[in-house]
Amino acid sequence: STPKPSSAASDVYKRQIILSLLWGGSYIWIEIALLTISPLVIVFFRVFMASIFLLSVCKILKLSFVINKRLFIIFLMMSLFNNVIPFNLIAWGQSQITASVSSILNATTPLFTVILAHYWPKGEKATLNRIIGVVVGICGVSILMGFSFDDLNNSIDGQIAILLASVSYAISVLFGKQIDSSIHPAISATMMLCISSIILMPIVIYMGVDFIEVSKIESIIPLLGLSIFSTAIAYLIFYKLIKNIGSNVMLVTLLMPISAIFMSIIFLGESIATQHIIGLILILIGLILVDGRILQRFR
Repeated sequence: STPKPSSAASDVYKRQIILSLLWGGSYIWIEIALLTISPLVIVFFRVFMASIFLLSVCKILKLSFVINKRLFIIFLMMSLFNNVIPFNLIAWGQSQITASVSSILNATTPLFTVILAHYWPKGEKATLNRIIGVVVGICGVSILMGFSFDDLNNSIDGQIAILLASVSYAISVLFGKQIDSSIHPAISATMMLCISSIILMPIVIYMGVDFIEVSKIESIIPLLGLSIFSTAIAYLIFYKLIKNIGSNVMLVTLLMPISAIFMSIIFLGESIATQHIIGLILILIGLILVDGRILQRFR
């Protein structure tokens, strides 16, 4: 039976929340991994281990890879703009700036997505609701993370790197929307991550990898968490969401700081402050404005 619209919408919201937890967790895994290995090595093993995991998933599901030239070009663009470019920019940028500034800058992704989609061929037109919603959401993230202008004294290069990663993610979603709806999310995720691994492998070999450091337990655990949960499983959900809600999938980046705060409260014993509540309310208002479905019910 076909799911009712409300149940389909609640499935989308659940997937967005799970994805925000998985991607929000990536910052924690990267922080731990940076203690022992370099940003480039983290990025390579992130996509390489995730692609091996997803190839196994495709084998279990008995999925066949029937890829034409057009799809291959889309997956190549996805691998560049969704993995190779932003992963390297974020892993390097995180070594230069504080995690809170990094989260706020990453939350600008939906804003870039709304702007780029407006000019993209057959893209979604920017409405006032969507633009206001994204700006309100970014303000909410800034309050939630306890942003102060002193934080801007952090490395300008690091901030530019995270902003460029946000633009890169926005471009990738617009390519992702062009994937045929008949293609299984596992095929899309596997193709993208395999191409990313092939692109990064010669660079990593040329730069040199300290396999002794990588094989240590303090490197393996964050790499496994990053590759399997924050990458492989996350991208299965991501490609499913692109089919359902198009470029609105990037609203997940507004939810990620909320996930990070809740994970800090649960795992690190931090307490909830007033700024967290205010920030959370603003983010939710922003999401409602951009999403538009709840507003339509009141018209």
